[in-house]
Amino acid sequence: MVSNSRSVQMDSEAKMSASPARNDHLRPWLPLLFAATTYLTLITKRFGLLMDADIYWHIVVGQWIMDHRAVPHVDLFSFTMPGAPWITSAWLAEVIYFVAFKLAGWPGPAILAALSASVAIFLLTRLLLKRLPNVPAAVIVAAAIAMAAIHTMARPHVLTFPLMVLWANALVEASEQRRAPSLWYVPLITLWANLHGSFTMGLALIAPFALEAGWTADKSARAKIALQWLRFGGLALGAACITPYGPESILVTVRLFQLGPILSKINEWQPLDFSETNSVTVCLIAGVGYLLYSGLKLPPIRIAALLAVVWQTLVHVRYVDVFALVAPFFIAGPLGQHLSWLQSQHGRKDVQPARSAFVAAIAALVVATGVIVASVHHTPPHVPRVAVEKLKELNANRILNEYYLCGYLIFQGFPTFIDSRAEFYGAAFLTRYYRDLSLEDMADFVRLLDEYKIDATLLFPSTRAVGLLDRLPEWERVYADEVAVVHVRRARPKNADARR
Repeated sequence: MVSNSRSVQMDSEAKMSASPARNDHLRPWLPLLFAATTYLTLITKRFGLLMDADIYWHIVVGQWIMDHRAVPHVDLFSFTMPGAPWITSAWLAEVIYFVAFKLAGWPGPAILAALSASVAIFLLTRLLLKRLPNVPAAVIVAAAIAMAAIHTMARPHVLTFPLMVLWANALVEASEQRRAPSLWYVPLITLWANLHGSFTMGLALIAPFALEAGWTADKSARAKIALQWLRFGGLALGAACITPYGPESILVTVRLFQLGPILSKINEWQPLDFSETNSVTVCLIAGVGYLLYSGLKLPPIRIAALLAVVWQTLVHVRYVDVFALVAPFFIAGPLGQHLSWLQSQHGRKDVQPARSAFVAAIAALVVATGVIVASVHHTPPHVPRVAVEKLKELNANRILNEYYLCGYLIFQGFPTFIDSRAEFYGAAFLTRYYRDLSLEDMADFVRLLDEYKIDATLLFPSTRAVGLLDRLPEWERVYADEVAVVHVRRARPKNADARR
């Protein structure tokens, strides 16, 4: 009787412990719900994904690659550095965006970016649910969506979001299991390296988690683990060089960070602004508050990695993507242990969405996409459309342009004075450009106009040099709106049309 009662009690306890997994019907839907929310939020903004004008010149590069069946090795766009060596580390993404544009017009790149972001959120949710209960996972994913939205637009880096999530999870999971990641993840770096230069961040993440895996392993196993990680890191480095440019793609990142303080003049490389409330500052403060209240502890190396990502996000706002999509894996495992949550309660099968849920979500996204595509017929906003038409009428060909207006100029076939390839132009050129347009050296600004034989300017109304051009007798304002102001020389040389 006693044994029977004990067995009944054990069966009852087993059923009670298993009941959350069976009754938690929401859990399998969470990845799809968050992915669909991300997609619909992004795509219903219509032009929110197309606010950054760089998509124009990325499409032009993609078209050039398709037309020439080759990748560029010299400058294609400027009249200030014609023929200078230049490579694009985002060549594959540019081709993909060009194809999307040819197939669907401007909705094509927007849909592509929204899909990539939603796939990344699906993967992030699914992988976090392996380590965390519903509520903490949902809070972290919601914060990730809010933060990543700041830098989610139709540009090459967004196509790497799913790869970033898979790569970060692989490194963290391997470190926690005191082993090196599977070699099946190495091809991810090759794909990443051909999509965008941020793959160097993926390579940099190998070191801290290799160190953590060896540090936490038994002393007898450390040498073996170190060799496994060395092999993985070496293969990943080699895989990153499998691009049309070989290791040159890695050097582009080095040149970018060599720009020094002038880099902060560019919007996405500026520090995070704490003078206004935004999703990143709210999430940072909320996260610090939770850590102070809960007493959650992270391993020392994990703390160093997390602080490095936070620091980069504070210094360069463009790193908000990394903070949103990578940092959650740094804390998920320790947080699950802190909450005393047993992973065995929710196995992988519970995270797998039901087939009907998947079909329903895909159908909803297809319908929503169809509605958006059918309703959009215009080009993206905030481009100097009318101003550039005026420049065409005037047959201008050497235009001193605003840094952020370069994309549309390139798209319309004008050679640029400067564009958003900051690492290509270098620190000296950028410093002089920003110094002169802000009139820190008024005399040099006038010299610059003559040195480069500028016959027209296309600048923001708020740029200080616009006021000086209004007062210079040899210059005339011929057009102005809320986007751009056009000045031309009163006596311009009759040069041949340099537009390409």
